[in-house]
Amino acid sequence: MCRFFYVLKCSIVMLNLKLKECVTMLELLKEKEFDQFYALLEDSFPKSEIRSFQGQKELLNLSVYNVYVLKEDEVILAFFAEWQNESHRFLEHLAVNEKYRSRGLGSKTLQAYTAQSDKPVVLEVEPPNDDIQIRRVKFYEKNGFHLTSYGYVQPVINEGYEGVPLVMMTYPKKLNHTELALVKDWLDETVYK
Repeated sequence: MCRFFYVLKCSIVMLNLKLKECVTMLELLKEKEFDQFYALLEDSFPKSEIRSFQGQKELLNLSVYNVYVLKEDEVILAFFAEWQNESHRFLEHLAVNEKYRSRGLGSKTLQAYTAQSDKPVVLEVEPPNDDIQIRRVKFYEKNGFHLTSYGYVQPVINEGYEGVPLVMMTYPKKLNHTELALVKDWLDETVYK
């Protein structure tokens, strides 16, 4: 069993969710699970930070984009959506089903994700200006991410909604401004095109 799945398997057992062996691994999202995934995406993120149903579904055809899900009895407990290139991974979305929150599942999923590859991980968060934003940043910092001052407005990804002010967080180390600018160029050419 690879290290990534083993870490997640051990973590879930610790949560006492009584998950069966076959559902203790993160798996690639299957097409038949898309509706359930998208419902969780909508429940977890503002409309301005997600694509339309069809726009999101079309991403599954791209080789640089993947959605991994953690399931129990065909119910998605958590997921992450990522983009990859030769040198970086961009964690676009991470969410835990509301029924399973506050049990450490988000941290365990994130830790399993970061253990999956040696490539640096970049994600975006809103600048920490209110309690929810501060808690979100602290969650990522607790899991080894570093808040940067590299900020910008996310281009519109859902028609009818405005762009969102964001800053980058990086793992396992803080990237410098030049490195972050290269990542942002890549995001503009792939994620936000």
